[in-house]
Amino acid sequence: MDVPALGKDDDEAGLLARARAGDRVAFEGLVERHLSQVWGVVWRIVRHTQDAEDVVQDTFLTAWRSLGDFREEAALSTWLHRIAVTRALHHVERASERMRRASRSIDDEETGPAALIALEGGRSRAAAESPLRQLESKELLARLQQCLDKLPPAWRAVLALRDVDALAYDEIARVLEVALGTVRSRLARARLALKECVEGAAS
Repeated sequence: MDVPALGKDDDEAGLLARARAGDRVAFEGLVERHLSQVWGVVWRIVRHTQDAEDVVQDTFLTAWRSLGDFREEAALSTWLHRIAVTRALHHVERASERMRRASRSIDDEETGPAALIALEGGRSRAAAESPLRQLESKELLARLQQCLDKLPPAWRAVLALRDVDALAYDEIARVLEVALGTVRSRLARARLALKECVEGAAS
């Protein structure tokens, strides 16, 4: 039997139902819908482009194999975030030495300030600024990246989910499978540590 092609009006529930029935094309549609957010949270935890690509691929492969276990008690995005964060943290634990090498590679073209500007949507703004402002922006981004790299991966995960993906605190708790108070504590400590690090590097 021919696999039906994706239509522009396919909703997520329909794609999910088809994917759970074994429709790979429908699952690819789900991947397209959630790839950007999954990539963002993984990259901000792993902090290395190639490793992030591997973790993202592993995340969606795990999701495909585990669709039968998804009970829809939470949103699909929450479930995917949970898999992504778990895989990313596990990857960091297994590759701590490689992570340290990546943290020192501030000028790497894939993980350095210029790439971070692009990821945050700031390339066009930077291009319009004076050379001095661009230099200041790059220095600030370099300091920010160095400080982010110093944070524990679990803190980076909370920062990414809250300050980048704008998830609610209770949803972050479900993603990380921790208490709500733990989310608030990690986020406060991560923000304070990041602020102190950036300000200390600038002084």
